[in-house]
Amino acid sequence: MINQELQKRSLPDLFLRADGTRVTDVPGWEAQRAYWRALLLSHEYGQLPPVVQPAVTVSVNPINFANKVVWETLRFTFSYGSKSHTVPAQLIYPRGAKGIPFFVMINFRPDIPDRYLPVEELIDNGFGIITFCYQDVTSDDGDFSNGLAGVFSEGERAEDSFGKITLWAYMAMRVMDYLETREEADLHCVAVAGHSRLGKTALLTAALDQRFAAAFSNDSGCSGAAISRGTCADGETTAEIFKRFPYWFCPRYESYVNDPTTLPFDQHALLSLIAPRIVGVGAADEDHWADNDSQYLCCVAASPVWDLYGKPGFLAPDRLPAIGDEFTDGNVGFHMRAGAHFFSRTDWLVYMRTMKKHFAK
Repeated sequence: MINQELQKRSLPDLFLRADGTRVTDVPGWEAQRAYWRALLLSHEYGQLPPVVQPAVTVSVNPINFANKVVWETLRFTFSYGSKSHTVPAQLIYPRGAKGIPFFVMINFRPDIPDRYLPVEELIDNGFGIITFCYQDVTSDDGDFSNGLAGVFSEGERAEDSFGKITLWAYMAMRVMDYLETREEADLHCVAVAGHSRLGKTALLTAALDQRFAAAFSNDSGCSGAAISRGTCADGETTAEIFKRFPYWFCPRYESYVNDPTTLPFDQHALLSLIAPRIVGVGAADEDHWADNDSQYLCCVAASPVWDLYGKPGFLAPDRLPAIGDEFTDGNVGFHMRAGAHFFSRTDWLVYMRTMKKHFAK
C-alpha cells in the first residue's frame, strides 16, 4: 500500500547521481549528501551566513525549581563588521549534572516554563534544556534589517539569500557551539526540537549540522517533514505557504511553488541529510493543514538512506497513520496523537522516550 502511495508522488530518487549513476555505499552517499544539501539551500531555504562566534555572557537566575536545577540566562552577542546583535537564551539543567542529554529547543516565546516547554518534566527525566525565542534572533516577517538578518544582510536579497528559517537554524548551531564548552552536556546526545515553522527549522538545523544526534519536528508540515508533491486534501501547499510566508525561504523558491513537481528535490531529501542519526516526526490527528499522510510518507521515502549505514530507518506498518501510532524503534520515528496543532506534553513524552531508547547508557 505505502509503495503505491509513494509511486503516485513521483519523488526524485535520493540515490540517483546527476550523471545517472546510482549511490550504493556510504562513501557514495556522503558525496550525494553534499549534492542534496546544496540544492536545498540554493532553491528553498537560502545560504547560511558566515560563521561568527558570539561573545557569551552568563548570569544565574535565582529561581531554581525547588533548588533542583541551575537556571542560567545567556546572552549571545554577534558582531560582524560594524553591526552587532544580542540574542538571549535560557540554559537549565539538574543541579550537579555532568554529561547529560540535552534538548536545544527553538521556541515561539522566551517564557520559562512555556506552554510548549514543560521544563520541570524534562528536568525530572534527566535532560538539560537550552532554549531561545526565535523572534529574538530576527523577526518573523519580511523585514531583513533587524536582528541577525540585519547583521548579515547586504543590500537586495539574491535568489539564494537566506530566509528566516535558515537564520533561526543558524542560531541553533551557535547554541551547539556553546554547549561544546559545557561539562553538563553529553555532546553525543544533543537533540534539536521545534514546533510548526520551528519544526521545519529543527530539521534544517540537524540536516546542516551533524553534531546534533537527533531532530524532533513537531507538526512541521509543508516545507518541513511533509512531501510537497501530491499534497493531500486540506493539506498546505507550497503555493499557499510561500504566498503567506515568502520570507521564510530564499527568493528562488517562488519559481517552483505553483508546481512542486518542478523542484529538483522533495522534503525526503531534507530528512535524508540527518541519516544515520535520529529523526522524529510528530503529527496530530486534527492538524490536517500539516498533512499527516505526507509526513508519514516522507519518513518512508527517506528511510532507505539509513539502510546504507546498516541501521534501521522507519519501522512501521504498511499503511497510512492512525491516532495513537508511535513508531520509534528505528532511527526514523513517527507518532500521531489525538488533537490539534500544538506542542503538547504527549509529544514531549514521545521524544523523551525516543532519546532514552536510543541513547541509553
